Amino acid sequence: MATDTSTAVRRVNVNFSPETYDTLASIAQKKGISMSEVLRQSISLTKFAEDVVEKGGRLLVDRNGSVSEVLIR
Repeated sequence: MATDTSTAVRRVNVNFSPETYDTLASIAQKKGISMSEVLRQSISLTKFAEDVVEKGGRLLVDRNGSVSEVLIR
């Protein structure tokens, strides 16, 4: 029997330093979402950024009128 892997939930175990774990937990608490959702959003944001750069675009951040480019490597 074949399994449809396009909709199957996958579980991943990840090791974080204490600082990274605390940051993840803090973001989740501030946003009122799970740590898993923070990771999903982070992955989506990274994919978006990579797609922009791959297509020749640039990511810019405007902080109070001061614009700087975000470099993606």
